[in-house]
Amino acid sequence: MGYIGSKPATNFETVRKQVSTTNSGTTITLDYSVSSVQDILVTVNAVVQSYDNYSVSGTTLTLGGTLNNDRVEILYVGRTFQTVSPAVGTVTNEMLSGSIANSKLANSSITLNGSAVSLGGSATVGGDNTPAFYVTKTSDQTVSDNVKTKVTWTNEVYDTNNAFASDKFTVPSGEAGKYNFYVHLTLGTSGSYGVLFPRAYIYKNGSSLYMFVGPNNEQGNDAYSVTGTLSLDLAVGDYIEVYGRNNNDQGTPYFLGKAGDSPNEERTWFGGYKVITW
Repeated sequence: MGYIGSKPATNFETVRKQVSTTNSGTTITLDYSVSSVQDILVTVNAVVQSYDNYSVSGTTLTLGGTLNNDRVEILYVGRTFQTVSPAVGTVTNEMLSGSIANSKLANSSITLNGSAVSLGGSATVGGDNTPAFYVTKTSDQTVSDNVKTKVTWTNEVYDTNNAFASDKFTVPSGEAGKYNFYVHLTLGTSGSYGVLFPRAYIYKNGSSLYMFVGPNNEQGNDAYSVTGTLSLDLAVGDYIEVYGRNNNDQGTPYFLGKAGDSPNEERTWFGGYKVITW
């Protein structure tokens, strides 16, 4: 016939009792595993025992005194019969509050936008912009007129992977990829003479790769700057250097450092970093 509410049970589990009369020591092995002292009622020689007088662990009952063939009755008022799995779609956000142990996760990582992201612990999405470096010049560098000359760097502001040395950046092991570089080179002459078509060059593996050119200056200004940025796809072991070319009509050409005409201002610098990719 029809009914309202939950479907009535068709069978029941009766309360079980265990009796022990041949015993010694302080423990008794239970017929059924329990999880709490409140799951059983214990009497010793017909005296009901307080929960404080015994403890349980699985199928082991430990009493507060030593037994000597005493009559111990154990009434099971709460037993574990089965493990119940929740139905699909019934687990809510509130049920998942707190942390989930890594051992409970089926996989060690998931794929996000084509990249593997580790589960558990902390992760930086997409990685970070390292290796990265930034160097400057602290003094003037005298150079030959109208000749490509390698720029020397005297101040290393930062170098995350110790990849900048001997005036060049070298891609470390395991760090191949796309890089952005930026350079600012100030060229000058002694006296008030012009700097003609100042140039800065990016060298890769000892060969000129890119050239940045400033406007021609013949107005007697003894310093002029060239700025450039570029992106490169580099392999492990590739190295990048900066060269300059100072063509002037008179005087001694040089690359200007912080200790030059403006000792409190940076005048020449070079930096780069690896680009985050997905």
